[in-house]
Amino acid sequence: MPACTSCNLCDSPGTIQNAADQWPVQCHVRRFADKFFTVWRCRNCNSLHSAEDADLALFYAQYPLRRHELDFPTRVFYGKRLRLLRDAGLLRTSRVLDYGCGVGAFVDFLEESGFDHVVGYDHFIEAYQDRRVLEEEYDVVTSYDVIEHVDDPQDFLRMLAKLSRPGGLVVIGTPNADYLSVCGGKADVELSQPYHRHILSERALLDLAAKQALRALHITRSTANDSLIPGMSLRFMWTYIEKTGGMIDVAFEPIRLSTVLRSPTLVFYTFLGYFFPPPGNMVVVFRRD
Repeated sequence: MPACTSCNLCDSPGTIQNAADQWPVQCHVRRFADKFFTVWRCRNCNSLHSAEDADLALFYAQYPLRRHELDFPTRVFYGKRLRLLRDAGLLRTSRVLDYGCGVGAFVDFLEESGFDHVVGYDHFIEAYQDRRVLEEEYDVVTSYDVIEHVDDPQDFLRMLAKLSRPGGLVVIGTPNADYLSVCGGKADVELSQPYHRHILSERALLDLAAKQALRALHITRSTANDSLIPGMSLRFMWTYIEKTGGMIDVAFEPIRLSTVLRSPTLVFYTFLGYFFPPPGNMVVVFRRD
């Protein structure tokens, strides 16, 4: 990915020279913990950008999400995601594309749940690199935690709009730059350098989507996946990652019970994290006009 020193999201782009704030942020993948990247905030639209270029093929080869499995916690989270989609209009007969599906866990979950017309696409996962699925139109296009990874979010939204039929749904889940800090102390896990190239503010996302005739129907401004089951909230997991050194790898490894028990904060969030969702996420359901 090329370097970014000028905002490519808004009509009056800010630059790194007049950034609202900026800070060196450590890569939170264990293999690359010695790498730091400059994250800066556009003074106009409040979005965040990763300044330096990066060989993302190299970084994704060691990406912990490759170890994602359709286990019990994931099924619980996806169950809540599915309820939101059903409320928005998803039917069992809907043709669904999950763009940026990773190893395909959500595709598998939908198929398990009785949806027969579901496909996935992911440029970095060989099993889901068949571009023929991008030649079709879909009733529902989902894309969770993807737009922040792409070099040009505007082109990305244009593509998703074309993949959805007129009147179809496009669902975007992404970090919300309005609630993320880049200055001093521990960096927010959602900054995820260098994977997150552009983290959009809510206004930037809605403005870019409107240019592609995507009308926002519903916005969730915190995680939509949290559960009351102990230890299964994003607040617990983000705090656990911080307490174990800030590397996201631990999210895909067995929980260290001794670490939890030694931390009053973690014990508290084990049982009550659901009621304290971190605000740095948003899920927006759009309809293509």
